[in-house]
Amino acid sequence: MKIRLFMLAIIVAFFAMGSRLRYTPNSPKIDSKPVNGLLGTVDSLAYKVDTLNRHNHSRERWLGISANQSGNDWALDTLTPFVAISGANDYGTDHTGGAGAVDEAYVIGTDDMPGISGMVQFDLHRILILDVDHDTVYKLRVVYGSVDRSTSVGLGQYSEITVLFDATSPTVSAGSPVEVQMPRLNSGVDMVWIEAWNATDNSQIDFLVGIHEYEG
Repeated sequence: MKIRLFMLAIIVAFFAMGSRLRYTPNSPKIDSKPVNGLLGTVDSLAYKVDTLNRHNHSRERWLGISANQSGNDWALDTLTPFVAISGANDYGTDHTGGAGAVDEAYVIGTDDMPGISGMVQFDLHRILILDVDHDTVYKLRVVYGSVDRSTSVGLGQYSEITVLFDATSPTVSAGSPVEVQMPRLNSGVDMVWIEAWNATDNSQIDFLVGIHEYEG
């Protein structure tokens, strides 16, 4: 009997000690520990939380089309809009000739990012429609990738949004940017193109884009 009581006392003492090792009233809490955010461990809790925070509380830059898109810098700090042209109840199908000669808009080239020194990733956050040819619905496909537009489309690397804009009285629709949902991209590596779909062939849509950048 004494042996059993002795063994029971040892077991109780063991568990009591383990409990004290696991937690003390003054132990650091998750909300008081310092974190490195986007400069810390990728996909850690702190990293993910800071990603969401920076997306909503960061610097936003608005871009229009570069006057010369012959290189890899397709965007510029300007109010001159990008232009995308639709197919007949489909996305535009003219992809020959490069930037300015095709239906899709060349939006972000490898030399456009980073726009802010020290940033290594970016995402296209919003689109502001400035003008359209028709009062019918447009679907915009935001294509992204590191190779070319066709490869990215084949891999499903794109997001889509729909917009309805009053071409006759543009002030009725103007002033309300459309949110874009997409992954963060690598600055200097990934590119962005935007394609347009409308019921009418060769229907043009003009727009500016707003981007966010991230340091990690």
